[in-house]
Formats: sequence, structure tokens, C-alpha cells
Amino acid sequence: MKLIVVRHGETEENSKKIMTGQTGGKLTEQGGAQAKKLAERLKNEKIDFIYSSDLLRTKETLREVLHFHTAPVIYDPLLREKSQGVYDGRPLQEYLDARSQIQDRHWRPEGGENFYDVKRRVRKFIKYLQANHQDTDAILVVTHGGWKNILLSYLLDIPRKNAFFIDFQNTAVTIIDLDKNGKHKVKLLNCTNHL
Repeated sequence: MKLIVVRHGETEENSKKIMTGQTGGKLTEQGGAQAKKLAERLKNEKIDFIYSSDLLRTKETLREVLHFHTAPVIYDPLLREKSQGVYDGRPLQEYLDARSQIQDRHWRPEGGENFYDVKRRVRKFIKYLQANHQDTDAILVVTHGGWKNILLSYLLDIPRKNAFFIDFQNTAVTIIDLDKNGKHKVKLLNCTNHL
């Protein structure tokens, strides 16, 4: 099964270095343009199903793709970005300052999630795909940068400390061959040639 995994377009919060987490995140004008270019790039791809985070920024990005595709769409909270709890909607630097003072790798901000919480969501989603889409050729997944990092960490068995080695760009395309025997292959990584 081919997974085409994309990040949403640039949001107002991205441009202002605000921690978005599980808040909505409205696309900027540039983010809307990125989404249109992504849609053009994907218009000739064979896509059987589309799964998207249910947050505003992914829905706005997907809206452009749907001009060219009629595959069934499922909005799934499992695909949401990591919740930063009390830091959602706050300046990124506040979160980084708080995080730098904590040495516990299991730390989760008040009301938020840690790496392992999101990894459990990722695992649940992949297990669902493997159980329900064995005969599906291609699935588009519209999600978030941090979620994509944790997806790769899970599929490729990359340790948590190395999981965020890629800064996924807005509307970046990653293509993964999801193998039923666990021999997953990354065919394309963080590609923004369409921009």
C-alpha cells in the first residue's frame, strides 16, 4: 500500500512562531497558494482513500486537493498534531524554554501529550489501515509535521531522540510503501518540488 503523507500549508501561527498544536490554525495567503500547488502536483496521482486530521489547517489544505479527487474522505482525530496543552496558542519560545528545563523524556505539558502518546495514536492508525485496507493501492494522508516525524519513527524504528531529524516543510510530500510484513520503504521524503 502506498501512503502519500502531506503536511498542511503555512498557517498564520507558523508565520508568527506560535505553537499551534491542536488549535485550528488558519492558512495564510501563502499557505493557500501552497495548497493549490500541492493539489496540482497530486492531481494525476491514483488515490483510493483520503484520511485527514480534523483540524482546520488540514481541512483547508485538503479542500484544494479535492478539486481533482473524489476518493472517500475520513477526518480522523488520530492524525492531529501533538497537543502542547497549556502551550497551544502560545509563543513557541515559551514551550521551548519550559521544555529545556525538564529532563524527563516522558514529560507532557499540562493538558497536553508527549511523544509516546502521539506514537500510540500513530500505531493505532497504521494498524487500522493494515486491517481495513489490505487491497488498497494508495492512500493520501493530510496531517502535521510533528505527526509525520513520529510516523517515520514508528515505521522505521527510529529512537525518540532522533525522531525529529527532519523539519517537514509546509505541504511537503512523503511517500511510503507500507509493507504488510513490516519492511516499510520511504520512496520520497519531505519533497517540496511543487512549490
